[in-house]
Amino acid sequence: MNSLERIMATITGEDADYQPFTLLLSLFGASLIKADTHEYYRNPNLWFEGQKAAIDIFDPDILITPFSITLEGEAFGSELVLLNKYAPNIKKPFITDLTQFDQLQAPDFDKSEAIQFLLKATDLIAEKYKETKAIAAPIASPCDTPALLMGVEMWIDTLLFNPKKVELILKKTTEHFVRFGNEYLARGASFLVIPVDITSAAIISEKIFKQLLPYFENTFNQIKGPIVIHSGGTKILPFLDRFAKLPNVIGCVLEHTEKFETARQIVGDKMVLMGNIDGSNFNKFSIEKIKEKTLEILNNRKNDKHFIFASSNADIPYDTPFETIQAVVDTIRNFKKY
Repeated sequence: MNSLERIMATITGEDADYQPFTLLLSLFGASLIKADTHEYYRNPNLWFEGQKAAIDIFDPDILITPFSITLEGEAFGSELVLLNKYAPNIKKPFITDLTQFDQLQAPDFDKSEAIQFLLKATDLIAEKYKETKAIAAPIASPCDTPALLMGVEMWIDTLLFNPKKVELILKKTTEHFVRFGNEYLARGASFLVIPVDITSAAIISEKIFKQLLPYFENTFNQIKGPIVIHSGGTKILPFLDRFAKLPNVIGCVLEHTEKFETARQIVGDKMVLMGNIDGSNFNKFSIEKIKEKTLEILNNRKNDKHFIFASSNADIPYDTPFETIQAVVDTIRNFKKY
């Protein structure tokens, strides 16, 4: 059974030969090849070299194209900061006045350096692995993208006090989302991964979420493939019942403190659940502690045929000891699930 078959078995609820897993190793790939991360997130060939090194060593069942949602913000015009050994982040949002949205143009895929990086990296990973491994393509949600363009505070203020402008903004971000998401799928991605950092109960109210829900429904319905909702780094459970019912959604990645039992009560026993070890703190775990945490999760989900072990939250850090990641992989591989 290869990785792709293993993931398909998990989706359908059949027995796999061993517990499938994935880890967010986008940034750690740069560490393996000793690459400066500024160039790493600009050069798709260099990024692929780092990912190939990670795949050759750890052999995850799901491969992840660049988990660099901020690059979409850059494609619209926001300014990034690229610090060595870290993933890109927004330095200066493009929008400082809501009137700028009147003339805002969606990124030109052919001319945008950021979009070209993301698509070419996807091409490279799909060309080599799409027949044997599942490929996940992270993409900003249409309702989170505005925060990449104007900042979180300004977006929340707009949602609260300027409904007409919200409609204009989301018309543009939803059009981009549908086009970009379907482009990823056309280039070989098995499914989209959609972090909902902003559209979470930690940031917005129930009232605002209900206001945004039709935009999720409309855009997800236009996506030509499966979707996995990702908690980002915030709790997903408060809105999970609604996310789980959206078109094309087949699974979700929990935040690392959230309980699978609670998620199962919300979504039932058929949806794929992923997580929930804290990937962003891998560099702080001892070998024994991370083995213990891995086994705790595996035993908790021992009878769950729709479970994929995955790191939650952000990238596994650049400076994580190799042995720490290997300990997780070895523990999963040696676990007798069935």
